[in-house]
Amino acid sequence: MNDGFKLNDEQIRRFICDGVIVLDSNISASIHQRIFDKIQWNNTVEFNMGNNVLPRIPELQKVLDSPVIHGAMQSVLGDDYILHPHRFMHASEPVEEEMREIDLAGDEHAPVMGKGSSGSSHWHQDSQSPLSRARYHVPRLAMILYFPQDTPVERGPTRVIPGTHLQAGLQDSNYPFAFVSDTIKAGTCFLLAFDIAHAAFPNNTDMSRYMFKFVFMRKSNPTAPTWDGGKATWHAPETRLGQYEHTKAWAYIWDWMRGQRQGTVPSEGSDVAKLISHLNGAKPDSGLNAIYELALIGVPAVDPLVKSLLSHAGWKLERYKADKTKRSGEHRPREWNEGAFALQDEAYALGAMGAPAIDALVTLLQHDDPWIKINAAFALGEVGPEASVAMPALTQQLYNEHHQVVRAVLDAIACIGVNAGVALPAIQRLLSEDNPAWQEILMRGWTGENQVRFNAMCALLNSDIPVIEIEDLLIHTFDDPNGYVPALAVEALTREGSAEALQSVIAFLKAHRWDDTLAKELRVF
Repeated sequence: MNDGFKLNDEQIRRFICDGVIVLDSNISASIHQRIFDKIQWNNTVEFNMGNNVLPRIPELQKVLDSPVIHGAMQSVLGDDYILHPHRFMHASEPVEEEMREIDLAGDEHAPVMGKGSSGSSHWHQDSQSPLSRARYHVPRLAMILYFPQDTPVERGPTRVIPGTHLQAGLQDSNYPFAFVSDTIKAGTCFLLAFDIAHAAFPNNTDMSRYMFKFVFMRKSNPTAPTWDGGKATWHAPETRLGQYEHTKAWAYIWDWMRGQRQGTVPSEGSDVAKLISHLNGAKPDSGLNAIYELALIGVPAVDPLVKSLLSHAGWKLERYKADKTKRSGEHRPREWNEGAFALQDEAYALGAMGAPAIDALVTLLQHDDPWIKINAAFALGEVGPEASVAMPALTQQLYNEHHQVVRAVLDAIACIGVNAGVALPAIQRLLSEDNPAWQEILMRGWTGENQVRFNAMCALLNSDIPVIEIEDLLIHTFDDPNGYVPALAVEALTREGSAEALQSVIAFLKAHRWDDTLAKELRVF
């Protein structure tokens, strides 16, 4: 696919600060109408197609391939970005007549939705799919929310809270900063940072409102700007909507997206202990600023950060429970859950610091406590290619008994991207051998082994291992019952596979082709 219409500096700055950009897909209105008609019939007569919305409504691909949307994804996630196997259609159905008189400002938590709605009106940050992965500050994931119909405010547009994508959790004080669009015309797309807070809004019309969510992943670390610009140093956008001023974090993300490491600037006047005292607290502004100030300090901050991180040892494993009853002032602790998890702030600081932290992180990786291992692995992944020297130590942890540790390590390998051949035998084992201890259903029907294999595929897809060397392994995964795994195998083989491998891909896709011929007898489009 050719390059799309790239974003400019001001748009990227807005995305870094706010986590949301509104785009017009700029394709024919007839396509949006056809998509709407098909999903209206599907939603009324069939059932929500979930991950199968593209074969069910192939016109959606025209939206994703439009120069505007393709260029935006290139700009934020790199030219080789990947469409995640998870996608979903959210319906907002009309509320009862008596509820339409309620005056809503737009920042309410959990207003009543119409019967049959599939979107949550609770303010939330999305979970990962199938199961939990880390919340990143840099853009490794992004979402497109697509509206196929005109959506004025009374029809219930999706709401977002700008700036919350850099928070470990949400607070009541975030709600008044909600962004609610007055009018969304058919074909509009929201480009969102994956972790931004968002929610559905009641539909006070007599017509259904649909929104499609697509998730995209970064495949490689940036080496240069992939948008139209990126030559200047960071400065704030002309306008922004978020609640907090995160200047140091924004500057770090801007440089990271330009393929530049900020480096460290040791300062004798910096109070490391005071900065560390701000970490992991209930104040998103001071905590995030402290992370990136500590990262800039470099070597003098390493040992204090390690000591502080070790104070959080203690296997913090709990089953994820969606927050349906938001308690005022609640601050979610840093712990593992099966939705999406935020690491200790020390891990974000050590990862952003880069090379000066690598030796300490490799040592932490050997710690007995799984939570410390997970934080150390995450931080090494955030260091990026410079952490390739840690690949042997990371590979050792792929034999850990805890699937949560293995999952975090696989994601770190994917983020580092180079010297991954060291880990290939262990990754091959994870994709080929069953582990009964990891087959307990954890959430939404998924097991720890399901997520291990998905993360293993991400590690291979993002790695420097030539696809031709692992074609047999990738083709073997076509039989995996977790459909996300063969989806990524197809992605790898169609990008770089041999002619023989492409024939295997075609055979697989022929068997999985969607056919709605019979449905056409029952509808008129």
